[in-house]
Amino acid sequence: MKSGSGDDPFAETDSDPGPESDEQQDEVMEVETEPADVETATQPDIPYKFRRDSVKQDRKQRPIFIRPEVEERESTFLRNLEDAVGEDVYKTDALEAALVVAMDNPDLVAEKLREWGYDWEQSAASR
Repeated sequence: MKSGSGDDPFAETDSDPGPESDEQQDEVMEVETEPADVETATQPDIPYKFRRDSVKQDRKQRPIFIRPEVEERESTFLRNLEDAVGEDVYKTDALEAALVVAMDNPDLVAEKLREWGYDWEQSAASR
């Protein structure tokens, strides 16, 4: 068969390196079996803000529905937060940080939910 455009582009040639040695395969396996939290293991001293290429990197978009009175407070919250840290803050970072703080303090979230009516029936029954 003539060589040309009909040749198998994936066929091995003399210049192909061939299969990897066992040592190289072991190195590949080690890389593939690193812990899921690689960013902490490999770069613990670099803050999250500087390890990413964009604010949305490695984040999953989630819909959130908020009432108008909560939305109205958002810009004030961001301004106060920027004053507290002394620099501009991405809204995405601010809201995710607020969510993490809430997750770290479920008692504060429970208090707010009670204000909104959660546990109301039990509270009313105990009065």
